[in-house]
Amino acid sequence: HGHDDNIMAMASSRFLLIAHSFLCFIVAVAKSLSTDTEMMSTSSRVAVVTGANKGIGFHIAQHLASSGKFSDVILGCRDEGRGASAANEIIRSDDPNMPTSQISCAVSHRQLTIGDEKSHRSFVRFVEEEYGKVDVLVNNAGMAFKNADPTPFELQCKPTIDVNFRGTVDFTEELLPLIRRGRDARIVNVASMAGHLSQLRSKELRSEFSSPRLTKWEVFALVDKFESNVLDGTHVSEGWGNSNYGLSKLAVIAMTKVWAREEATNGISVNCCCPGYCDTDMTSHHGRRHPSEGARNAVIPAVMDHPPSGEYFSDFRVSVW
Repeated sequence: HGHDDNIMAMASSRFLLIAHSFLCFIVAVAKSLSTDTEMMSTSSRVAVVTGANKGIGFHIAQHLASSGKFSDVILGCRDEGRGASAANEIIRSDDPNMPTSQISCAVSHRQLTIGDEKSHRSFVRFVEEEYGKVDVLVNNAGMAFKNADPTPFELQCKPTIDVNFRGTVDFTEELLPLIRRGRDARIVNVASMAGHLSQLRSKELRSEFSSPRLTKWEVFALVDKFESNVLDGTHVSEGWGNSNYGLSKLAVIAMTKVWAREEATNGISVNCCCPGYCDTDMTSHHGRRHPSEGARNAVIPAVMDHPPSGEYFSDFRVSVW
């Protein structure tokens, strides 16, 4: 019996040793997975913000950089010098309007001119070589003629649409292959209250733009028709609005919904927003909302858990187009 007891004791000790080793292994694996998950949530996510050297775009980039959700925030800026200054300012993060001054990621800048296809290609090539993917794209870059600008209305049409709509679409589609590699990937298009459907006098045009079956090429055809009607002076009688900027942003909202449908199978959420009437150069600083506050309308769909897709955000919530 003594011999049997010794065998049982040895077996019991060996079992406990194996069990302890196995438990240590499980704990180590769990810690490793936890660390990997934590690193994935912050250290390998890349955000791109266009038109980010000032105004709303700068504050969008600043919010994203301090969100703790990205390893890298890349500022796309026309002017490299201003881009460098903006990136440095975000790294310093001394803006009292920010909820936190903790910048937990790398902030860099890269030359990007929306509307210049060569610039688009160069930027995308750089991002692919350096990062291999993009998790969040915020299309903020845009332009508008001031009310006092002497340029005739019909000559303001093409430049406005070429940047705000055609340029934004071309850049986005160049970047889409990298966004499809992203994790929990998102696109946020900064639109405007000026892009509301109600600007269109024609019920038929409103129906066409808001159709759930609208395609990219149909959006382009409608925008081309607007431009043609503006050039021959018939846009009002044809049922359009009387704002080049407004139509360009309406088209961006329409494309947001097209992309949302097309990219759903790729797991990409695509939304747009109106920042509100902000105190920026574009409004000649007449806006009452601080651009940091306006930026939150783009940041919410960029970082929120379980975002919707194909929606229009205004005043910090999903709104009606």
